[in-house]
Amino acid sequence: MYLVSSSLMCAMMLLRAMGSFAQRGASFTISKEIVIKDADKEKAFKKGKNWIKGLDNVTISRWNDDQCVLEATSSLPYENDVVLEDVLLSPNAALRTKGVINFTIKLSSESGKCKVEFTDFNHEAAYNRYGKISFGLILTNEKVPLDKCFENTAWCNAVWEDMKTKIRRHCLQIMEEAKRKFD
Repeated sequence: MYLVSSSLMCAMMLLRAMGSFAQRGASFTISKEIVIKDADKEKAFKKGKNWIKGLDNVTISRWNDDQCVLEATSSLPYENDVVLEDVLLSPNAALRTKGVINFTIKLSSESGKCKVEFTDFNHEAAYNRYGKISFGLILTNEKVPLDKCFENTAWCNAVWEDMKTKIRRHCLQIMEEAKRKFD
């Protein structure tokens, strides 16, 4: 009896772990290249590093001038404006997702270009009197992982997609400014 129940318990734990793992996708990442005319690897890196230093709300966390790579951190405010007709939510659900999306910017250079990668997007809701709903690490999954949001599934998935849309828009805006600066 003990052997059967412990085997059953191990099997259930294994299935639960596999289910959690299956929900995980790759980290949502946006990569772009900036062409820098007439620049070798070091010159392209120096220009890229100066560009990163000039960005608002960006902190360079580490860099290696010899390898021409750096990492920086930044954040963008997140405000939920998702509205779905005929969806029942708990009171102030949208307010509970208001917060920031922190992310990492990675820059590396090659001769004549810089590669910029925006990655590790992490939504952290600000605590307010209604509580908070933090979605955590934003993944490539089309649907929000099951353990992130306990509201209506359609609403949670719409918020998940809204976050990705706002991230894309923010990163595209940063890259457009970079192209203007380097042209």
